Amino acid sequence: MPAAKTEAQAVLEQDAAAVGRLASNLLKPSSDNLVERPWGGMRMAEFKRISHRAVRTGFGLGEAFEIAADDTDEEARRYPSRICFADGSELTLPALLAKNADILLGRVFTQRYGARFPLLPKTLDIAELLSVQGHPEGNTEVYVIIEAEPGATIRLGFNADVDAAAIERRLTAGRREQQQLLDILGAAADANALQSLLQPWFAQRTAEVDAIEPGLRAMAAVDERWSEVASILQSLHALYWDVLDLMNEIPVAAGQVIHNTTPARIAAAAGKAPSAEVHALGNPERREILALEIRRPGPTFRAWDNVRFPLRDIDVAAAIAALNLRRTDPADFIVEPEPVPGRPGVMRSVDSAYFRLEHLLPTAKLDVEVPAEGPHCLHALGGAVTVRTHDHTAAGQLVRGESAIVPIGIGAYRLTADTPEARIVKVSLPDAR
Repeated sequence: MPAAKTEAQAVLEQDAAAVGRLASNLLKPSSDNLVERPWGGMRMAEFKRISHRAVRTGFGLGEAFEIAADDTDEEARRYPSRICFADGSELTLPALLAKNADILLGRVFTQRYGARFPLLPKTLDIAELLSVQGHPEGNTEVYVIIEAEPGATIRLGFNADVDAAAIERRLTAGRREQQQLLDILGAAADANALQSLLQPWFAQRTAEVDAIEPGLRAMAAVDERWSEVASILQSLHALYWDVLDLMNEIPVAAGQVIHNTTPARIAAAAGKAPSAEVHALGNPERREILALEIRRPGPTFRAWDNVRFPLRDIDVAAAIAALNLRRTDPADFIVEPEPVPGRPGVMRSVDSAYFRLEHLLPTAKLDVEVPAEGPHCLHALGGAVTVRTHDHTAAGQLVRGESAIVPIGIGAYRLTADTPEARIVKVSLPDAR
């Protein structure tokens, strides 16, 4: 007698009953699609309620790929979301959509976007500075701050007009100096140990090179070349702070929404679609931030990595070419969510050409109604909610740290709060509403 099909097999073979069950319930990827990063922290494990995940690289859990189902994006292809079925079988979300996108997402949606979900939402756990980076035209970002240590900040947007040729020369020279430092220290100097030694020193604006001398001498034989090493370190320290000082320093706190997009006045004058402004999330003081990042799939161009070791790939020319080099102000990026008329419990923070963000806030006395629309995603930042269809059937529960796609088959629904302080971010796409 042949073995019974697993749920995953049935879905891949487009079994009507199996796919129908998916289409009428929340499509919840596994919430532990985690990636260790050199700038990562350890708040992610608590947020995701994951106690078994050991850190393998020595880095923190920097990113959780909430919904990754777009093989045109290198990162999404490398870290695809996984759908786990009740019988223990599982599929990647791209494989599931390749066979069933029309049923789950709708023909109108797939004709516009293909058999994929064209957003790449992530949860970021930022315990150290990310690289100074940008994205191509049309790739904007939103950061919803979930938690932040007191005094936490990010760098976002240039605070004065920047000369492209001058900044490219300085960043390129800084990268050369990093390599020169490694060449002098030799193979005996472990790059991770070097980073642990140097990062706190660079983070002190007034640090003197003498303070780092004993540690470096203990790491490598630099006696005959100490003056050269000291000169390189002083130059890199100055560049580290000069680059940070070129950008707006923006304080962040839980609940804040930051829309990283070229200000309309600048985009209009340039005749270009907006893109993400230059940004280096995090801060030298290592005040940790947990944030939901919403963006479209697409490349990231690193211009500068804040003197990080081991050396990571950067592309100074591509990053500078992608960035707006005009002055911006912190107020350009801070967004205050506003109530949506006629929809109690719903606030809206961003409504752009690329995505719309709504904040759904059900309480014990208030269910939040969501009208029927195209596929969209939900992200639980606090508490727990149940999604109920028009006939009061439960289509799934979301708890803090979980995300889901709402398939088109669910139609109109309501969110009921299962716990106090339920907070859900809803993200939808143009022509999918």
